[in-house]
Amino acid sequence: MYKQDIKINSDLIWNLLSDVNALSIEEIEELTGYNEKFIYMALGWLLKENKILLTEKHGILYVESLKSDYSEMYF
Repeated sequence: MYKQDIKINSDLIWNLLSDVNALSIEEIEELTGYNEKFIYMALGWLLKENKILLTEKHGILYVESLKSDYSEMYF
């Protein structure tokens, strides 16, 4: 898997998270059809960009989007 593929996967996961409050890894896997290891690579990308928060509830890992008050600005 290449860097661009990971970015594409992370974009799709980010779009899923923007529609809901939080998803478990299993839910992301069901919605995307991605292998779990590819999901974790995409989540690493999103964590680096400070776009998500990982939380654990009752032993299940959930991914939540971090919504900012600022939209991306380009100069």
